[in-house]
Amino acid sequence: MTIAERLGRPEILALPPCDIAGAPVAGTVRLDANENPFPPLISGQGGVNRYPEPQPAVLRQRLADLYGVAASRLWVARGSDDAIDLLIRAFCTAGRDTVAIVEPTFSAYAQFARVQGARVVSARLTDDLRFDASAVLALAKAERPKILFLCTPNNPTGTPVSGDEVRAIAAALPDTLVVADEAYGEFSNEPSVAGDVGVIPNLVVLKTLSKAYGLAGARIGCAIADESVIDFIARVAPPYPLPTPSIQAALGALGPERMPLHADRIARLLADRSRLANALRAAPDVRGVREGGNFLFLDVDDPADLARRMAAAAVRVRFRPKATPGGVRVTVGTDAENRALLAVFGIGEPGRPARRADLVRDTKETRIALSIDLDRTEPRRIDTGIPFYDHMLDQVAAHGGFSLVLACEGDLAIDPHHSVEDIAIALGTALRQALGDKRGIGRFGFALPMDETRAEVLVDLSGRPFARFEGDFATAAVGGLPTEMVPHVFRSIADSLGAAIHVRVEGDNDHHKVEGCFKAFGRALRSGLALEGDSNALPSTKGML
Repeated sequence: MTIAERLGRPEILALPPCDIAGAPVAGTVRLDANENPFPPLISGQGGVNRYPEPQPAVLRQRLADLYGVAASRLWVARGSDDAIDLLIRAFCTAGRDTVAIVEPTFSAYAQFARVQGARVVSARLTDDLRFDASAVLALAKAERPKILFLCTPNNPTGTPVSGDEVRAIAAALPDTLVVADEAYGEFSNEPSVAGDVGVIPNLVVLKTLSKAYGLAGARIGCAIADESVIDFIARVAPPYPLPTPSIQAALGALGPERMPLHADRIARLLADRSRLANALRAAPDVRGVREGGNFLFLDVDDPADLARRMAAAAVRVRFRPKATPGGVRVTVGTDAENRALLAVFGIGEPGRPARRADLVRDTKETRIALSIDLDRTEPRRIDTGIPFYDHMLDQVAAHGGFSLVLACEGDLAIDPHHSVEDIAIALGTALRQALGDKRGIGRFGFALPMDETRAEVLVDLSGRPFARFEGDFATAAVGGLPTEMVPHVFRSIADSLGAAIHVRVEGDNDHHKVEGCFKAFGRALRSGLALEGDSNALPSTKGML
């Protein structure tokens, strides 16, 4: 007997499979779902006149690959909230079964349980907000809950539950579904327990794309569980739970060219979280700061006074007095949002705003994602599909003294042209965005020779695009990069950055000449991007660039 047959509601076990039209099959005429055959009268959302797949196979497999599990053990839901509701509806009989939680925690566990008519029992974190496995086990053995929810790291306190603790609790409670909610797992040092699903039949893991992958509005999450549990979830799920635009958004966001950017953003949020925590620990009205997920949990002296100050500053945070009387949960935001938060506590951040930008550029030929930070030298991770072009762009970033994370999926099987050009446009656009109002920069830059090659690049970050390239190449390509595209790269950057770029190169070796152009451009950018001491002046007599 499976874990679902032992623990599931008998009436759900008796339900026949949901009677809905099957997934679309290529090459067939679809007249089985009572759909309107005409495209919708809106732009950019083709296909929404047809019902989506109940469980979109491509997205299900992509999520399974992302989390390292078999697709048959994964159910795609409308966010992890939906997965919580489905689990309770599938396994908890109203008036008879019990759901256990560890307070303070995510309110949806108790809310969905009470809607279903299940009883809710709770253990608590310790006084210093640590997880107490012995207290949880004592509660579960006394109350015999059908489902136990463990949020790790916990919302709102950030408290972690170690993988060893999750596994030990699941092993001790074979007749309870132990649900590890890893909604914030990407921001935790604790490894996921998703790989233990199936090996531990009563273990369920919840994941979401709302937090680390920025898709809260798309409502995509999943439950990872024993296949019999997945079958039970399917019996109570709505017929077509996932909107087509949400499926498309999730697949787009999880494209291979996007993943390096996600990793960089997570690292950036963690660094900002640590910086905010250190700053707030020095605030006189803050008694304690805990870090977890993409948020901080504060314990403040006077939450009512803080609420008034936050309202006056139009900064919204979540007050959590049930966790602790002075409890406040604060999400890590953008640079500007974080500065606004700190200002409420009377903390001013020294120095200039960060000069960084994230950019996504999709065309019919290319899909590009990049992140740039003009005030960091690392990381530099570049994958264009053209290794020599990767090397050249890395030289620009290295000699320019800035961080660049860039990936592109392009139609290289046809020709490198689109990828080379679109990447140059994206890079120039990101540089322009990161520069902001350009106050304090050097504006101008120039550079010099390499071996037998003389490569000179002059740059003026004027806001006025102009490009001139003097030089020629004897070979058609260097390392897979067409040499005819080299002048085009600098013209595309000049146009999208809004800069005057003059390149002059001469020499005997085309490899050296191409490399010299890119290195010299990087050195010229270094001079132009450099902030000149504490100056906040605009490097222009016109008053604008």
